Amino acid sequence: MRRDNRLNLVLATALLFCAASLVYGREGFCSHCGCNRACEKICRLVCEDKKVEVICWGYQCEDFCVPGPSCRGCKHCEMVCEECSPNADGVHSKPKPFVWFDWIPKRGPTIYTRTKLMKKITSKKVPSYKWVVEDLCENCEANAPCASVTPDVELPPVPVADARLKYEITPEEPVTK
Repeated sequence: MRRDNRLNLVLATALLFCAASLVYGREGFCSHCGCNRACEKICRLVCEDKKVEVICWGYQCEDFCVPGPSCRGCKHCEMVCEECSPNADGVHSKPKPFVWFDWIPKRGPTIYTRTKLMKKITSKKVPSYKWVVEDLCENCEANAPCASVTPDVELPPVPVADARLKYEITPEEPVTK
């Protein structure tokens, strides 16, 4: 019984690997339409927008008050911890006097301004070029879009592959003053 389960498991695994090789390892088949006509490898330049985060530093002004001199007012005294029984924590304590004074300001406060450092993150989209190696038939090669490149753009190095290059160089637009 156990041997039959192992045999079924081995057969199922082999079947799975065969199916995966048919789907992923289609050497000689077109990447776009899936036909098996005469396909050849093409290095196609693709332009994608890449999101780049830029950190901007700045400041923000904030007003605050500093009180003027004050004088001591009335004295207050109050007994705390008067209960002799332990509280919820099981802590026993003796009564203790708690003393404080009122403080009364004499003059008006002075207003000051401080600047706080602030951070702002801005995201920007920039063009990014990369090479993609694809197996394409003649029909798909003619219809495959390629990135248009201006002459001042620095391109990534061509991948090491037996492939033809496909990209368009667009002339620079004249600068108008």
